[in-house]
Parts: sequence; structure tokens; C-alpha cells
Amino acid sequence: MRLEVYSDGSGMTKATPAGYGFVVCRDGVKVYEGSGHIEFGTNNDAELQGAIEGLDSLNNYFISNDIGLLEEVTLVSDSQIILNWASGRNAFRQEEKMDKYIKLRLLMGKFNAKTRWVKGHNGDVNQERCDKLANAARKNEVLS
Repeated sequence: MRLEVYSDGSGMTKATPAGYGFVVCRDGVKVYEGSGHIEFGTNNDAELQGAIEGLDSLNNYFISNDIGLLEEVTLVSDSQIILNWASGRNAFRQEEKMDKYIKLRLLMGKFNAKTRWVKGHNGDVNQERCDKLANAARKNEVLS
């Protein structure tokens, strides 16, 4: 079984609202999605939260679907900085957000997840959906 967690964030400055979205695919087929609003946050804050929430949602997915061992989990994002933090390639230096970085790294380790970059706004159906979810969440809108 192959699981892909697509994630995206939408934000401007730390003084304005932000939002994140994620889509989880199993063997190439979307199985669920989620999003959330952040009262104040930058785009990187939202990107980071989207990756965390998407990976964390796998815990419930495994429980509710009685899934055992995985073949592969991949975090997919258009944010290279998030993927580099997730993989440990780049150091994380934001002390006030270190708890989020630690959670991301723990989730990556738990699922032995890999990373994959996808160019944003380039027609990837799942990444485009994440972008729409994140933008709607930033505005406190709900997509159907």
C-alpha cells in the first residue's frame, strides 16, 4: 500500500489569518481531506501545520480502517522548505515553534515517510485541491 499526504498552506503575515489543507491518497486514489483555520500565521506557519495535520491524520486512518504495515508514506508539498524540515535536511531555528518542528519530525519517523516536491499551481489535482482548501480555510470558508 502506498499513502501520499499532500499538504499546502495559505497565509500572508503573522498578523493576518492563515489556513492549511491536506489530501490523503491511498494507491493514487483520494481517501479523505482536511483543512483548518489559523487565527494568525505566515504562509510557512500554515504550510508547516498542513504537513503536521495531514501526517497526524494517518493515525486515525489506520485505526478506523484496521490497516497494518505500510509499504510507503510520502509527504508531498510545493514548499521545499517544509520538505527540507520534514526530512531533516535543513535545520529549524525558530525556537518559538520548535514544538511543531519536533512533532513533524516525530510523525515523519513514525511512518518512515519520504518527501516529494511538486510544483505549485501546475495542474496536480491533489495539490490544487490542497491549495483551494487552504485558501478557503484562511477565509473561514467551507468547501464542498
